[in-house]
Amino acid sequence: MKLFRFQAINKLTLQNLNNQKNWIADPYEFNDPFEFSLYDKLFIDDYGDSRPLTQIETININKFREEINDYGVVCYSSDYTNKLLWSHYGDQHKGMCLVFEISKEKMEVIYKVNYQQRLPEINITDDSDTFDDIVKIVTTKSTEWKYENEYREVFLSKNMLDDYPGELVEIVFGCRTPFEDIKMLTDIAVSKNKEILISKMVISNSEYNLGNMRIGDNTKIPEVWKENNFKF
Repeated sequence: MKLFRFQAINKLTLQNLNNQKNWIADPYEFNDPFEFSLYDKLFIDDYGDSRPLTQIETININKFREEINDYGVVCYSSDYTNKLLWSHYGDQHKGMCLVFEISKEKMEVIYKVNYQQRLPEINITDDSDTFDDIVKIVTTKSTEWKYENEYREVFLSKNMLDDYPGELVEIVFGCRTPFEDIKMLTDIAVSKNKEILISKMVISNSEYNLGNMRIGDNTKIPEVWKENNFKF
């Protein structure tokens, strides 16, 4: 399966591309203030019945909050053509999108985000599976974010680097990515993999859509890519 990772182009992302690494981010620094939120006022059983938390359950909730603070994530999407994703995470279309080919085995530990109206609920008991509860909290967001079609790789730590989840098979540049940035990043990418695909988003002449223009020879970047917001 292919997953897409949007990024701005800066010193950190250049270093990470050169080292073929992903940065494991701290979700508390994301643009969603509800990251890692949970509903913890009542115990809700499998039948939907609820009651106030006991003292032990309150203690377990507090332990859970302490544990989840250490977790980090790497975020991906299953869609690289979404205009809002390019605006929000691709530096207003001036950044790039890394395309990974990920094995079926690896996808078993990359989780699709669930979107819902209510905060997620967990049942904290002495014999609860804390990791499953943590994954539930880490991968639940408001329906307002549904357009992101997000997947998350979950880690026991954060603010550190980790290997790519699969092969980096393509780099897609935004419709406003500066030509010099395209050349610099292409040189780095091709030095790691001569077969990597290089492409650029272009704007439709007739619709509010983005398309993708690929080049066949990585050594010959089209001169037309110097034009911002190139239309097809």
